[in-house]
Amino acid sequence: MKNGQIVVYYGEGRGKTSVAIGRGIRALGEELRVVMIQFLEYRNNKETDLLKHFEPEFRLFRFEKEREFDTVDDAAKEVAIELKNALYFANKIMDTGECEVFLLDGILECVNKGYLTMDALAELLKKRPLSMNVILTGDSLTEGLLEIADAVYEIRVEK
Repeated sequence: MKNGQIVVYYGEGRGKTSVAIGRGIRALGEELRVVMIQFLEYRNNKETDLLKHFEPEFRLFRFEKEREFDTVDDAAKEVAIELKNALYFANKIMDTGECEVFLLDGILECVNKGYLTMDALAELLKKRPLSMNVILTGDSLTEGLLEIADAVYEIRVEK
C-alpha cells in the first residue's frame, strides 16, 4: 500500500484552487478517486463546472449557499453552520476512506477566520487513512499545521 501525504498550498496569490484541481485531475489519470470540498463560496465556477464531466470519479461538494441577509451577523451565523456541516461531511469521507485524494479547498481560511478550530482540523487529519492524499488550501498557514503536513507550498505574487 502506497502512503499518502498531507499537502498544503497557501498564500495571498491566486492559483491555490487551480493547483488542487490539477492534482485531482492528475490522480484521475492514475485511476484514483477524488473528492473535493469547497469550504468557502467561490465565484469562479469556470474551473469547477468542468469537473462535472469527471463525475463520479471526481466529486465536488459545496456547503456555503448564496444568501441575502439584512445583517452581517445573520450571514455569519449561517456560514458557521454550513462550514460545520462541511467539516462533518469531511469527517465522514475520512471515516469511509471513499477516495484516494481528498481536496479541502479553503479550509485554512475557515480556521483563520474562526469558523473552525485548528484542533478540529488536526482531529480530521488524524483520521486520514494512510493511503489517502489530503490537499488543503487557504490564504495563510495555520499555526500547528507545519508540523502535521508532509509538504507545504506557499503561493505568492512576485509582480
